[in-house]
Amino acid sequence: MRGPIILVVGTRPDALKMVPVYKKLQQFAIPCLLYATHQHRSLLDDVLKLFDMTPDASAQIMHEGQTLAHIASTALQASFDFFTACKPSMVVVQGDTSSSFAAALAAFYLTIPVAHIEAGLRTGNLQAPFPEEANRRFITTISSLHFTPTPLNTLNLLHEGVDEKTTFCVGNTIVDTLFAIKQKIDTGLLKTNQQVQEFIARCRAENKKIVLFTMHRRESFTQGAAHVLEAIIKSAQQHQEIEFIFPTHPNPHMQKIIADSGIRTIPQIWCCPPLAYQDLVSVLSCAAFVITDSGGIQEEAGALGKRVLVLRETTERIEAIWENKAMLVGTHQEAITHGITMLCQENSTPQTSFIYGDGKASDRIVEVFAQYFGILRHRTSPSKSHYAQPAPHALMM
Repeated sequence: MRGPIILVVGTRPDALKMVPVYKKLQQFAIPCLLYATHQHRSLLDDVLKLFDMTPDASAQIMHEGQTLAHIASTALQASFDFFTACKPSMVVVQGDTSSSFAAALAAFYLTIPVAHIEAGLRTGNLQAPFPEEANRRFITTISSLHFTPTPLNTLNLLHEGVDEKTTFCVGNTIVDTLFAIKQKIDTGLLKTNQQVQEFIARCRAENKKIVLFTMHRRESFTQGAAHVLEAIIKSAQQHQEIEFIFPTHPNPHMQKIIADSGIRTIPQIWCCPPLAYQDLVSVLSCAAFVITDSGGIQEEAGALGKRVLVLRETTERIEAIWENKAMLVGTHQEAITHGITMLCQENSTPQTSFIYGDGKASDRIVEVFAQYFGILRHRTSPSKSHYAQPAPHALMM
């Protein structure tokens, strides 16, 4: 390989899913650089600080009131300039953010190979999630390597005509990060926020079930969000045995909807600022169940065996629904309150699930990179999860 592998992060989810790959590349002395567009600023920096990491380069594109057009255009030009200067052997993007799409497009313009982590997720609806469904389809078209989280994602790509020799079913790297952080919390190597600790301790002392509730999707910013909040308030009043923790999204439009709903006045609902990742993991680990429109939290909750009410009309993470670990309730008040009542009545013990990965995705990805560039290193042993078997027509390391 002539130049380094460039790993692109723009948002907090990008960083959480890219960090284990970056660290694994460093572990095996494969030249790499971490490049941050900073589509998100403080949220992204918090994740990097958690892992004691500093980007090798940063574009700092974020500004107040930024539009999708601003993100895409500034990230495209900044990435094009950076790639031109450092001449990478490959650019690695994650998921479906506008930063990932713009960086992949910049690499394509410079004829640099693109590797796509978390490839193959599809809803079939370009408006949901928006603009992510379009972004990930665009990235697929110009990528040379495709790393899918699940066999279904692999089949999606094969159905679209992607070469099976370039497609690898590896699991989702968020599970690598989740398991690593949870182990540090469980062993006392990582401390969580004092308020979060006190909330969990109080709920345990009062024998209350903890319910994690998050909502941030732009599709919910119309009447949908108001309906969801009405359902949460109604359920809190009906179910005295549960306590909600609601990390509120900083988007000004969402903050107005929250203020108008009156949800902050309900004693059983703790409306807190966005949680640091270690605090989110701590709450997830203790939660009875989860209510969310977040794709990442669907994966993390699934990995910890937590049931999920999905606040979307459709989801690209359908596997948990097939396994009866999640339910699509959209933003419909009746469906949400019914789902909460049903889950409150369950007393089953959560079991770790490998539907979205087994914590070894980054090992498999780096193995592919090593073979792609002809770098000799010790081959990792395949895991004993279902990822040890190749998906239909798909190559997996």
